[in-house]
Amino acid sequence: MIRTMIATTLGFALLGLLHERPRSGYDLRKVFATTPMAHYSSSPGAIYPALRRLQRQGLISGSVDRSQSLRPKKTFRPTAKGIRALKGWLSRPVTREDVVFHLDELLLRFSLMAGLQSRAQTRRFLKSFARELEAYVAELQQQRKALGADAPLHGRLALECGAESYRAHARWAKRALSRFSSKQKRQ
Repeated sequence: MIRTMIATTLGFALLGLLHERPRSGYDLRKVFATTPMAHYSSSPGAIYPALRRLQRQGLISGSVDRSQSLRPKKTFRPTAKGIRALKGWLSRPVTREDVVFHLDELLLRFSLMAGLQSRAQTRRFLKSFARELEAYVAELQQQRKALGADAPLHGRLALECGAESYRAHARWAKRALSRFSSKQKRQ
């Protein structure tokens, strides 16, 4: 088992983006600034230190390209150790805690699986994601019942909103699983 010091989702997001293709720090900042990944940070005060940490840990390597501009650009790519760490993170089991507290991270993991996880691994992820979501929806429904009709309307409605959001994610996970399964049959 590979032991790494990557402790942040930002570090894994950077590794995943670099796996897609080598990029400079500036290129990474543009991705974070112009996509839903902005949630993780487009700040140079977060991205550049994270890149330095990943490089110190031997998870990425950088090379300076002086050929294309007057201003040399350092481009990063994941090392074999970095790919192993990323694959380990992607293949972690989905837990209740992930569903409750790290839903965005689960979706990031799914989005980065292409080329790193097999179709079978992706299907297992989606099955467990849907199962954990459904279990949590059932838990929220029990909490709603326990509140009773005398509970404040605001609290009941907020709880219903949360349950509906998780229910929507569970429907999405099942649709995604279906698409992966049907695509597999055609290939």
